[in-house]
Amino acid sequence: MILGSIIISFDYVSLIGIIAMDDILFARWFGSVSVILSLGILFNQEDAREMAKNMVKTETGYIMGAVFPVIFGSLSLMFANSLEVGWSLVVTLVGTSTLIIGIYRALFVAHWKKMMSKHIEQIPFLFSLFGLMLGVILLYIGFFSHAFDYANSIS
Repeated sequence: MILGSIIISFDYVSLIGIIAMDDILFARWFGSVSVILSLGILFNQEDAREMAKNMVKTETGYIMGAVFPVIFGSLSLMFANSLEVGWSLVVTLVGTSTLIIGIYRALFVAHWKKMMSKHIEQIPFLFSLFGLMLGVILLYIGFFSHAFDYANSIS
């Protein structure tokens, strides 16, 4: 009986944690994912290039290129959107740009596939470089920026 209530209350706390995702938690999560994926692509350039060539030819490219950005962009706007000047605005702009890119790729599939095919040799490196920069910025926002705000408020 006690174990059941602990599990229920754990699930409830987890649910509240998911619902109450703020910009700091989102920056930590999205930054971590971005850095991990970018490093994987950066250290496996040839494999990433082959996967990109295959993605352009199959439905997988549509899912990876359009559906995931729409999902992640809309989730970021639902859970972490703020137009107040500061790091919250940066996180909101990242989510908005991700959503816009996903919508573009979903609506203009032929143009996106043509552009990908034209620049397929450079895309994995540029994707990993941009993803790494974005991830580092988001990790800074998620882990360090608010620590400086707290230190300044004590002084």
